[in-house]
Amino acid sequence: MAELALAAVSLTFQVFSGCIQGYELITDAKEMPSDCQYLRVRLKTEQYRLLDWADVVRLDETDDNLLISNSSKGLLLDVLDQQRRLLHQFGRLDEKYKKLSKPLLVDYVEESGRLPEPPVYAPADDTPTVRRVDSDFRTRFPQSQVLLKKSVEWAKKSTGVPRKLKWAVIDKTKLETLVQKLVSFNDFMREMLNSAQLESLFIKQTRTEFQIMQLNNSIQNLVQIFESTALVQTKRGRRRSRHVTNPVRAYMQSQGLDDLDDEYVETSKAGLQSLAALAQFKALNSAIQDPNVFTDEFTNSIALSHSASETLNVELSRAHITILPTAGPDSSHESHREEAFYQPPHTRKTSVWIEWKSYEPPPSHPTGPDPKILERVKALVALLKENNRTDQFRAPHCLGYFQDINPDTGEDHCRFGLVFEKPASAHPSTRPLSLHTLLTHPTIDMPSLTSRIALMRLLSETLERLHAVNWLHKGLRSSNILFFSDCGPADVDFADPYISGFDYSRPAMNDDLTEKPPENAAADVYRHPRVQGSGLRESSSPSSSYKKSYDLYALGVILLEIAYWKPIDAIVGIENLERAKPSVVFGVRKRLLDGKELFLRHVRSHLGDTVEAVVRSCLLGPQAFGLREGVDEKDEEVGAELQKAFYEKVVREFVQMKI
Repeated sequence: MAELALAAVSLTFQVFSGCIQGYELITDAKEMPSDCQYLRVRLKTEQYRLLDWADVVRLDETDDNLLISNSSKGLLLDVLDQQRRLLHQFGRLDEKYKKLSKPLLVDYVEESGRLPEPPVYAPADDTPTVRRVDSDFRTRFPQSQVLLKKSVEWAKKSTGVPRKLKWAVIDKTKLETLVQKLVSFNDFMREMLNSAQLESLFIKQTRTEFQIMQLNNSIQNLVQIFESTALVQTKRGRRRSRHVTNPVRAYMQSQGLDDLDDEYVETSKAGLQSLAALAQFKALNSAIQDPNVFTDEFTNSIALSHSASETLNVELSRAHITILPTAGPDSSHESHREEAFYQPPHTRKTSVWIEWKSYEPPPSHPTGPDPKILERVKALVALLKENNRTDQFRAPHCLGYFQDINPDTGEDHCRFGLVFEKPASAHPSTRPLSLHTLLTHPTIDMPSLTSRIALMRLLSETLERLHAVNWLHKGLRSSNILFFSDCGPADVDFADPYISGFDYSRPAMNDDLTEKPPENAAADVYRHPRVQGSGLRESSSPSSSYKKSYDLYALGVILLEIAYWKPIDAIVGIENLERAKPSVVFGVRKRLLDGKELFLRHVRSHLGDTVEAVVRSCLLGPQAFGLREGVDEKDEEVGAELQKAFYEKVVREFVQMKI
């Protein structure tokens, strides 16, 4: 029977499972020195690259569904077998599977039985979606992949393979070389995919990276992830003079990873650039408001180009700012945003816009802001300025901030001005147009369904990426979605939005840095009732602190506006939003979800079932994403589950939508 069961499993799956088992053994080996932890992280990320690749080509117990051409199956098996051998013999056996006299890795037998198992988050139906794992290290990576579970379970049936290993001694150079070889194997397998498969692989790997980000909140872990994608020293080999018939061996030689000698060179990492950028930004976001953590040593560890003090040196001189007269449609609603020029001495004039952030001076500081608020503003501006290098969050380029004190009279207007540079693609005279302005402009027709769905997708993907690094926006509304059109409102490119109006955003982990928003009906109508200006003041419990699901609620309101092509106050019939009572605004969510009000039915009738389900999920909150009401969204496993569910129920629905 065992022979029949073995025969039922394809040779490809058997070899693949051996690869996964090899990764598990090495990355989970005990007693690895701390200065090599980043290499262990890199080995684990290469394992997940392999898992994502296998998922895209539909590798399973049989080869019936394998999406690889018949002509390439032999090469695939050879590549997998080379990788399996490399992993299983590393540090213990030579190429002929003879035991090394001084092995790096040896069998490890636990003295006290099983290791303690970490707690596991269970959703509302009490069915665990994040599997229990037997090491703290593995909890930092997703464990819910079906293929991972299948391959690990099958590999356990293999004989002659240890259950656990420990490091007898570390040879860092050999470990670096192993990483480089595995990178090249995975790069080589990627080349077997067609264009459609490559696109699927990109989407799959992006979501895996987001999951990894959710499961790694400590700054130390984030630095290790960043370091794992940095330049790794490896050895360059001399090519053999004899003819090579093995295609994998020929490929490895062409990459300089076969027949290694003692000549060292630095080679750049293959892939994972996105993961490095996410880890870098999340580490920065987590550390920037703690002076004990945000040091020069830290900025060096994540390769920032400036020191800690230089990074936080973002204050501009008010004397260098020239504010222009306010003009344009809906100027009253957009009063928090003004046009200006920025020109320090001996520099060219730069066309910018200012976003105002008001504050109330505390009794102890009657002539300025509370020092804690000032530090938060500096941190927010520093984050927005550092983001300029990658534009990964669709945020506009922030140059710095200033305190609005009249340079002539010294009058303090009790507000900060955040200075944003206009995109290079826009003319200096072009003013930013908000989505709210477009929704209320009397001469602009409703855009095509294609344009509106594209905008919904981009906004959803951007919020997904923000939440991947635990960056809460806290001010999502249509007046903070910006466009730049040199030809005016009638010629807006809805595929190029900018997300502005970050409201003293900070990591989702820091409860002590959450301040209450002011009462403002125009802003509160986009806020979840629990965090509206008046509602938050009624409770000081931890549950009232800002959560990712509150950003998702604001997104749902914006998606509803795009569907109707009307502002939310017009949709629900609030005649004068600026003067609306808090109770009226507080009841908006209940009305939107009430089937008798027909708001979501209108979306279903005009945009279809899928868009209606997406909007409903965002408005409903945690329960729509498989979480219990009131669940701790700062918990790593919960965060990973919410990230995954938001992609499946929102982002993926837009990605797959055909119009």
